[in-house]
Amino acid sequence: MGGYLLIVAENQPQVCDYLARQFSGVAKVRVLLDRRRGERRQQTRPYEPERRRAERRRQPEAYRRSDWYVAVRRPTG
Repeated sequence: MGGYLLIVAENQPQVCDYLARQFSGVAKVRVLLDRRRGERRQQTRPYEPERRRAERRRQPEAYRRSDWYVAVRRPTG
């Protein structure tokens, strides 16, 4: 696979459209509008202390970051 993923801030749809047009012919670049709406994990039972010592979800290393979008490298293979 490889390439880049450009994730555009949800309040910048015009930037998403612009970047999608600019990279329309580039197969290794994908442009997406950020659709996250907060924490997905919802506790329905009483809170229990966390046993893990660190956060297991690793944040991807940003290749390029701006106020409007972040570009990350997509893993190969």
